[in-house]
Amino acid sequence: MANLQPLPVPASEPRSVPEPASGSETSTEGALIPSPRPPQKNTGILHSAAVAQLPVELDVAVPVRDFRVRSLLTLEPGQVIESQWTHGDDLPLSAGDVQLAWSEFEVVDSQLAVRVTRLT
Repeated sequence: MANLQPLPVPASEPRSVPEPASGSETSTEGALIPSPRPPQKNTGILHSAAVAQLPVELDVAVPVRDFRVRSLLTLEPGQVIESQWTHGDDLPLSAGDVQLAWSEFEVVDSQLAVRVTRLT
């Protein structure tokens, strides 16, 4: 953002503009002029903390052979579905089209979980 300078005041008119508070805007002859703000040091720490708290949807896709909507509708508790992924191989963990890591499935307290095994 460019620093804007106040508009020139004709010499014949007295200049009576109060000193602005830091980071506020002043009014000079009807024009709003942003006052210069003190430079802020960008350490990256605040930005990293803010980004670290953004929600991200993660996907773990397992290829399943001959699985149709009809198959999904007839699923019952405890039913086992055969996949095309070899047991023990890591699965790609991604956010959208970006692969972030490799993972594996694990059962924790009778719930299915995904464990990150390595980052890409």
